[in-house]
Amino acid sequence: MKKQQVLITAPAHPCLQEGLERGGYEVTIEMSPDASWLAANIYRFHGIVVASKPAIDKDLIDVAIELRWIARLGSGMEHIDVAYAESRGINCINSPEGNSGAVAEHVIGLLINLMRKINVSAEEIRQGKWIRDMQRGEMLTEKVVGIIGLGNTGTALAYLLASFGVIVFAHDKYRKKFGSTYVRESTLEEIQKYCQIVSLHLPLTEETYHYADAKFFSGFQKQPYFVNTGRGQLVDTVALIGALEQNQIKAAALDVLENEQLETYTPEEKKLLDVLLADPRVLITPHIAGYSQESYRKLSEVILKKLDLSSPSSLEIPDVDW
Repeated sequence: MKKQQVLITAPAHPCLQEGLERGGYEVTIEMSPDASWLAANIYRFHGIVVASKPAIDKDLIDVAIELRWIARLGSGMEHIDVAYAESRGINCINSPEGNSGAVAEHVIGLLINLMRKINVSAEEIRQGKWIRDMQRGEMLTEKVVGIIGLGNTGTALAYLLASFGVIVFAHDKYRKKFGSTYVRESTLEEIQKYCQIVSLHLPLTEETYHYADAKFFSGFQKQPYFVNTGRGQLVDTVALIGALEQNQIKAAALDVLENEQLETYTPEEKKLLDVLLADPRVLITPHIAGYSQESYRKLSEVILKKLDLSSPSSLEIPDVDW
């Protein structure tokens, strides 16, 4: 009997291929295939594993006559036409549980770095400067933190923040009655009014594109530290720069940008990035919040579990009744 075929298009822990093969699949690995290769070959595959690319659109789905599932290594599904795929009987899964803990840790790291001025001070040392009083920072402990989007990552962040004795305000348009003694169910307006730190954890959709716009930033009353480790397009870069210039926010930590292909930047995009990079109140990392040795394996383990091929063996964020 001929084995069903699976295509892996992104770097994945070896346990993924091993688990698929144990489950009876024949695995083909083609890293970052272009559109023409996919269009010519996808008809052969029963399943496909992708990361943030390639795009799986209606035209591609129409020629994927054997396709029964699409698995996303990570969370965002904006590059997959999920509704159309499911209308064709194709199961679409992702693995946000796999790297939510890594992202939450990265948020904590970004915040402590910004609030305690670690990067700025370290750079001054490289320049032969020993400056202390000017770099007196703030502690994360006992701050009021707003989390916008309480999915896997937002929940993991709230869990980690518990040890800092913070007050957590959480807003999620699509979840209700999740409040507890530790997490306060809040409106966006309450987060804008009370929070000293605000962290975005939303999926990218038509509704959330440029969620953080000029109106969003102008509503802040506590000049908070602002963090985005979700998707770059959640934030209007021009509005973010305006918020910094007008002191509507104290500082910004970004793991994502609207355009992460720096080599494709227009002069205007480069000018905006240069403004951010020149500002000591801004800290940018290259979309690595979800990257850790542990999450690299766990992303694949979650996919295997959802395909009923394996069970995760690594540690999970426990369910906690706050």
